[in-house]
Amino acid sequence: MKDFKLSEKEIVYLDNHLLIINKPAGVLAQMDKAGNRSLEDAAKDWLKQKFQKPGNVFATTTHRLDQPVSGLVIVARTSKALVRMNQIFAERKIQKIYLAIVTGNPEEEKHLRHWIKKNQETNKVWTYTYERGDAKQADLKYWHIAKEGDISLLMVRLFTGRHHQIRAQLSLEGLPIVGDLKYGSKSPLATSPLLYSYAARFEHPVTREIITINAPFPKIEAWPAFSEPVEEMVEKAFSSTFEL
Repeated sequence: MKDFKLSEKEIVYLDNHLLIINKPAGVLAQMDKAGNRSLEDAAKDWLKQKFQKPGNVFATTTHRLDQPVSGLVIVARTSKALVRMNQIFAERKIQKIYLAIVTGNPEEEKHLRHWIKKNQETNKVWTYTYERGDAKQADLKYWHIAKEGDISLLMVRLFTGRHHQIRAQLSLEGLPIVGDLKYGSKSPLATSPLLYSYAARFEHPVTREIITINAPFPKIEAWPAFSEPVEEMVEKAFSSTFEL
């Protein structure tokens, strides 16, 4: 989306240090090598207008979210917040939950551990079921929330943050995300991955308060009429630990 502009409806959280945005699918989270407009650019424009700032505005994304994927993106509004958020991500002190619509036959709940290696030329990853020195360990757990025909709604808790991790791991399990043509989806229901960054819990980088952020459940036409996961299930995912 070359002309993407932020509006109030995409703002999930705002204070003096953080701006958390519900990114639409198709928007770059960060500027690419070609210099295309990104969510960062839109965030700066929105903040500049909202607070009528005459000069430059600080707004830097603290993590990536694939261009075709929608959901929560955390933007630092100050350098202090950025340094601390980078540390939180590096130390895996943030809990992130995604929603995914998949084909296949998921179990009720399952831990997945694979090893992932990025192919720089294709911007895709190789996924292995065994440890190898040039690949990084990738851990997640999923819960089967609901089924509608031959598609299912999964809730996914990430324990590591690898490139295309959820997309690649679920595909290897025979559960390709609907619309994810890059990782094997054959479903005609969508042409971009029905994967959604849904919730996050972390210590605020400045106030040190534990905050929980939820994005609105997707209501767009591409998402079938599944119901939002109940609060108890979300809390179960947040409190889960990784066990094989």
